[in-house]
Amino acid sequence: MNGIIELRQTAENNWKARYQGNYGIYTIKITTDGKKTTKFSCSCPSDYYPCKHIAMVEEAIADIVAQTEENGKRDELQPEELIKNVSMEKLREFLIAQLKYNQDLLDAFLLEFAVNAEDSKGNKYSGIIRRALASFSFDEDDYYYSEETQDIDPLDQWYDKAMDYMHQKKYEEAILICKAWVEEYSQWLYNAEDDVSMMFSSDYQSLPFGILEEAAEHTGKKKLFDYCLSEMKMKKYDGTEFQDEFHRLLGNLALTVDPDTFIAMQDKLFADIKDKSSYDARTILGRKIDFYRRLGQEDKAWALMEQNIQIESFREEVIRKKIREKDFSGAKKLINDNTQGNSKNRSPYHNNMWNELLLDIAQKEKDIPAIRDLSYGFLQNHFSKQYYDIYKRVFSPSEWESQREKLFTDYSKGRFFSHAAAELLVEEKDTQRLADYVEKYLSVQDLENYHKNFATAYPEKTVELFRKALVSYAEKNTGRSCYEYILKLLKMMSKIKGGKEAASELVAYFRIHYKIRKAMIEILGRF
Repeated sequence: MNGIIELRQTAENNWKARYQGNYGIYTIKITTDGKKTTKFSCSCPSDYYPCKHIAMVEEAIADIVAQTEENGKRDELQPEELIKNVSMEKLREFLIAQLKYNQDLLDAFLLEFAVNAEDSKGNKYSGIIRRALASFSFDEDDYYYSEETQDIDPLDQWYDKAMDYMHQKKYEEAILICKAWVEEYSQWLYNAEDDVSMMFSSDYQSLPFGILEEAAEHTGKKKLFDYCLSEMKMKKYDGTEFQDEFHRLLGNLALTVDPDTFIAMQDKLFADIKDKSSYDARTILGRKIDFYRRLGQEDKAWALMEQNIQIESFREEVIRKKIREKDFSGAKKLINDNTQGNSKNRSPYHNNMWNELLLDIAQKEKDIPAIRDLSYGFLQNHFSKQYYDIYKRVFSPSEWESQREKLFTDYSKGRFFSHAAAELLVEEKDTQRLADYVEKYLSVQDLENYHKNFATAYPEKTVELFRKALVSYAEKNTGRSCYEYILKLLKMMSKIKGGKEAASELVAYFRIHYKIRKAMIEILGRF
């Protein structure tokens, strides 16, 4: 049964609901200004914005608020009035007792007053965030059902708190929160029995680093740089986005703090990798190259790429640079060495990429045989306007006729309609052959796509093709979507010379022949 299965207030003016829908359990979050909704989200798959669940939850919230207000009016004694008559000592004793057993109250209390706690060894926020994460519950079925990442309410609240401190210029407090966040959330993920990190947005691993970097502008970058160097060595960060964020932050800080240490760190990481062409190798060298460029040392960045052309993206950049510098022989050698040495493992994408570069060089060198060979390679299996234009330009009109026929023969060998063959005829403006080709494999879809290219020259034939195709389609297909498609094609047909009368006759035929198809008759009534 569908409906709200949980609704609770997570903070002042913030509500969270879980809703049992048609496709699983959805998470709905609503923020108000006390009266109207100012922010909302729902994990349901609906295309509507807002979805219907937002209004349902808003109504449930309004009922709760109204009931609370009504209960308050009935009570003779209000909490505010009672507190006035309670001593500070009694109030303190009551609060301490309640904090022992009420986790939500404890979290709210610590969130509000932790800043006033006495400084102690370590980070005063670590234990608070650790306990909040330990008490945080989530439903794995929610994720697997909807494939939507779930929110971590405790971290959302601490993010808001850190941002409040930033606005108040309490940068040290914001830094402490973010350090505790990074340390405790990473440990929480590390201790989890399964890999649950995919259930939560990667923002939870990156958000604190943005605050740390901004706060460091006011508190000193060297201290944060040293913290990152020390903290990121812990095993719990291995293979996580935290690790990438540490490197990103270190790279930004190192520009003004200690460039040499950052470079040495990347060198050490690269030296430890066995496969120098792996993704990890590419990531490390990419950080170093980007760092050199930000330091204005472009020559070192290029030298590093040239020394590591075993990584394809670097090889590509070096080749493109050689092409810009008109070192065509050097560029071709790098391409050919790579394609020959790795032909067995080369993917079609990479083959195309290297052939595109070779074609670019051939055009610049005006190497006609190479242009013909390479551009034909791109046209061989499917039609491309880009490569068709290149290929056609390197033949005389008399030569092109035989080449065009060769292409058409290659495209139309199969038992089915070939869009490549049709596209070639469109570009050649061979309307008669195109009309004949569409007729040979007649279908409403192909007629829809290509009739405009020959309808003006052959209106009678085109109208007759529409009639035949529609009669066949209506015979084999039923359902509202099919009838809507028939209506669409009838309107196309009516725009052709002589087509309006033929379409009207066809509608009359359908009304008689398919009079028991009520949905069809209804839809055709709109013609």
